[in-house]
Amino acid sequence: MRMTKLELMSSLLSRDCHSFRKFYQDYETFMFRTGFRVTGCRTATEQLILLVVRNIWEKPSVISRSSDRYLSVILQKLMVDQK
Repeated sequence: MRMTKLELMSSLLSRDCHSFRKFYQDYETFMFRTGFRVTGCRTATEQLILLVVRNIWEKPSVISRSSDRYLSVILQKLMVDQK
């Protein structure tokens, strides 16, 4: 089962690397597919994912301030906005 927004926020606020790794594993394929649709390039997609994941880790507010309920929607918006 994929991590929820509340679970991710909890792991971010507690700086739980193990849980954050689980989040990444849960959403890695989704982020790659989304990013590839945006960039059309494997290398650019990998860089985009790195930017988004690093931004989430360093600034958890990008997740908490979103009014969206589902992480997939939040991630999709973050990936499009970073492009």
